[in-house]
Amino acid sequence: MRLDDYGWCDRVDALFAFFRDRDLVPARVSRVDRGAVVVETAEGTGAAVVPGALDADGESGPPAVGDWVALDTRADTAVVRAIMPRTGALRRRRPGAADSDQVVAANVDLVFVVESVERGPNPRRIERAVALAWDAGATPVVVATKIDLADDPDGALTRARVGAPFEEVLPVSAVTSEGLGAISDLLAPGATAVLLGPSGVGKSTLINRLLGEERMAVSEVRAADAKGRHTTTRRELVVLPEGGCLIDTPGVRELGLWLTADGIDIAFPEIERAAERCRFRDCRHDTEPGCAVLAEVEAGRIDAARLAGYHRLRREAERLEERVDPTRRHEIRARERGFGKMVKQFKRLKNGR
Repeated sequence: MRLDDYGWCDRVDALFAFFRDRDLVPARVSRVDRGAVVVETAEGTGAAVVPGALDADGESGPPAVGDWVALDTRADTAVVRAIMPRTGALRRRRPGAADSDQVVAANVDLVFVVESVERGPNPRRIERAVALAWDAGATPVVVATKIDLADDPDGALTRARVGAPFEEVLPVSAVTSEGLGAISDLLAPGATAVLLGPSGVGKSTLINRLLGEERMAVSEVRAADAKGRHTTTRRELVVLPEGGCLIDTPGVRELGLWLTADGIDIAFPEIERAAERCRFRDCRHDTEPGCAVLAEVEAGRIDAARLAGYHRLRREAERLEERVDPTRRHEIRARERGFGKMVKQFKRLKNGR
């Protein structure tokens, strides 16, 4: 393999110039397993250790799968000295620390939101994953797996599109190979995608089919509820024969929501477009008078369930923002109180009281 196969390009080369002047070697992290780091360099695959402190001119640690790093190879064991600036970082809440985040996959171009049509898909879960993808700076694509097992394939795909009406939805079967070519076409050489979805939807099986070999372990799905065990326990980046990189992740149940309002707004463009016509600039699209979003829902042009999903994600994002930045708690509360008073005054004036 060459570094080009792992996504090395002019942009990454320009970013690395600063570290090259320090006689460091470029590498991409392909595996993180309980603190152990495996990297890919121009010389091949090898292990590397991560010191307690990294170069302040790069990203803060620890390294994540997909990171481009600067290695010091002058000793017997390679040492990660710096993490190069990231693009497209998918994040979760750090286990045991609700107020800090952890990078799950770095430098990601695409997020394949994987849902099984055997018993699903789940539109609300798709909404969340799509928002996570946009928040990460990556493009989401819904992959509806096990299409060969669906009693009503068209109905299952329609249900998936409820959660992602503006994203591409691909029907895929690892058994019949339907849709595998469409996924390969999206993964141009040098592009990186991460698979995001709950256990049992066929993420590892999908990677095996795209690789053409049984590299990823798979497990049976329980017949009672169509749920699987967490077969994937580590995050790993693999290069496909036709180009492009894929990152497998443990089941989405382990991914706590780490979102900002920007990612949610992009995931719900129909709500944001309507919101531009709301009477109040800070309208929350709940019970406010003159709300264009509620008018669109009443007219049937916006799905009420989509608006409910939007509200749910926005509330979670705001609670997270308050925990991360305590000063924001007072700002948000003051804004809500001020807006509430303004709405009450408007209603009194409208009613002539």
